[in-house]
Amino acid sequence: MLQKADSLLAAIREAARREPERPRDLLQPDVLLGSALRIAGAVVVAVVLWWALLLIVRRIERSLGQPQPGMLTVSEQRTRTLVGLLRSVGRVIIVMIFLFMLMSAIGLDLGPLLAGAGVVGLAISFGAQSLVKDVISGMFILIENQFAVGDVVRIEGVSGAVERMTLRMVALRDVHGVVHIVPNGQITKVSNLTRTWARVVLDVGVAYKEDTDHVTAVMRDVGREMWEDEEWKALLVEAPEVPGIEKFDSGSVTIRMTAKTLPLKQWDVARELRRRLKRRFEEEEIEVPLGQTLLWERTEAPPQEFPAALAARAAGSPAAAPPPAVSHPLSSDAALDDESA
Repeated sequence: MLQKADSLLAAIREAARREPERPRDLLQPDVLLGSALRIAGAVVVAVVLWWALLLIVRRIERSLGQPQPGMLTVSEQRTRTLVGLLRSVGRVIIVMIFLFMLMSAIGLDLGPLLAGAGVVGLAISFGAQSLVKDVISGMFILIENQFAVGDVVRIEGVSGAVERMTLRMVALRDVHGVVHIVPNGQITKVSNLTRTWARVVLDVGVAYKEDTDHVTAVMRDVGREMWEDEEWKALLVEAPEVPGIEKFDSGSVTIRMTAKTLPLKQWDVARELRRRLKRRFEEEEIEVPLGQTLLWERTEAPPQEFPAALAARAAGSPAAAPPPAVSHPLSSDAALDDESA
C-alpha cells in the first residue's frame, strides 16, 4: 500500500515537472495534469496572499479603533491613509503575481512577454502622460504627508472632507454631501483647514455711537465665560481673544474676535460664540447696524403747469392729474429686477 502511494506521489511530481513548451501541448494528458497542478498552486498562493493582506489590514484597523472626527492625531490619520493605499496596491500586486503564474503554467514564455510589455508600457506612458503625472503627484502627496483621510481641505476651489486617497485621485465630500473626485496631477495648491489645530475669526460690526472699549470688554467677557465652560473648553486650545478694532466701514466699526480650537471644531465654536454674543449684546443694548435702503419718489410737474395747478388748488377744484411718478434707480422694484436678472 505504501509503495503504491509513493509511486503515485512520484508520478504527480514528475507530471508537475513537465512544463508545456507551447500552449497546444496542454492537450497531452501528462502535460495537462502538470499544468493543472501548477494552476491549482497559483490559485492557492493567490488565495493565501489575499487572506494575509486582509488579515494585516483588518488587524491594523482594529488597533486604530473607530475613527472619531476631530480627535485623530496626525499619525493616526497618516496610518489610516496608508492602510487604504496598502489595500489597493496589495490587491494589484497579488493579481499580477497570479497572472504571471497562470501564464507560466499554460506554457507562455514570460521573457519575450515582459520585454514586449516594457515596450508597450513605454508607449502608453507617452500617450497617458496625465495618468503618470497623477501617480507621481500622489506619491509625493503621501510621502510629504500634505493631507490625510479625515482632513478638511480646499483643493482647486473645492472644499470638503477627504474620504479616500489613492495614487491617482482624491475623493472629497463637501458640506452638502456631494463627492468631488480630484486627480492628483491637477492639484497645484492645497489648503488644509484641520491640520493640528484650527482658528475661529469673527468680525463683529457695531454702530459708531457705541463705546468700543465697552464693546471690547463685553466680547472678552463672553470669551472668558466660554473658556470657563467645561463643555466648550474641551474643544478650545487657548482662551478666545479680542485684538480690538479691525476696520471702519461706512456704517459700522468692526471688532475682531479669535479662538484657537481643535481640528474640525472651529465651526461649532464659531456658532456658539455668535449665539452668546447676540444674547449679550441684547442684554447690554449694544446696537448692531442693519443695512438700510433710502428711496425717493419724484412727482415734480413741468414748470408751465405750476400756475394752473396752484389756481385750481386755491379754488378748490380738482387739479389735473399729476404726471406719473418716476421711480428712483434704488427703488425696490428696480432692485428686485436686478436680482432676478
